[in-house]
Amino acid sequence: MRRFMTGGAWVMGMLLMIAALTGCGICGPQRTVPDVPIVQVEPQEPAVIPTIPPPPQLAPPAIPEVAPPPPPPPAPPKELPPSVKKAIEDLGTRYPGLFTFDAARGMFRFNSDITFDSGSAVVKPQAKAALTQLAEILSGDDAKDRRLTINGYTDTDPVRKAKTIAHLKDLGKPANNMGLSEARAEAVAAVLRAGGVASRRMVTKGKGQADPVAGNSTADGKAQNRRVEIYLTPMNG
Repeated sequence: MRRFMTGGAWVMGMLLMIAALTGCGICGPQRTVPDVPIVQVEPQEPAVIPTIPPPPQLAPPAIPEVAPPPPPPPAPPKELPPSVKKAIEDLGTRYPGLFTFDAARGMFRFNSDITFDSGSAVVKPQAKAALTQLAEILSGDDAKDRRLTINGYTDTDPVRKAKTIAHLKDLGKPANNMGLSEARAEAVAAVLRAGGVASRRMVTKGKGQADPVAGNSTADGKAQNRRVEIYLTPMNG
């Protein structure tokens, strides 16, 4: 028993010695841990990743505008049959000086001074007879496919005759060169219609003193500008 106690004392002594050396909290004085300041770490903003702009959109290459091709020139009028040309030539021979005929253009040009009295819109008897015979030619089978455009023209002299002014007013037209040119074109159309040319085939226009073919400073030039022209064109053209 004594031996045990002696051994226990020895063990206890050793423990106390170790506690003194190591500073055990149970067997010896406690060692304090010095206060360590707590550092607050600020949260960092997430790194900004630079955005790469998209590549510029390249405009499509400009396509140069191509002008449309010009319209083809009008085809020359279909030539009149030889029988019609011959009949017109014979008519011109019977009434010399009344009209000229351009077969390539299909155009008659009537001398207004022979077709009408000065300043008048009434067709003279000789011209009426020639126009009636022309109507017979143009209403035949060989020429009935033609349209007639009848244009009236004047010189630059104003309308002065009281009888002409009254006649134009009766027709509902202005008493000037435009009204006179319209009345003359319509008078020629009326004679052709009476001779057999259908109204649907004819168009009349008054041009007044426009489109002169000669100067209006001389009597001869004025006489050339006073005229009635008839153009023959295909009905389906």
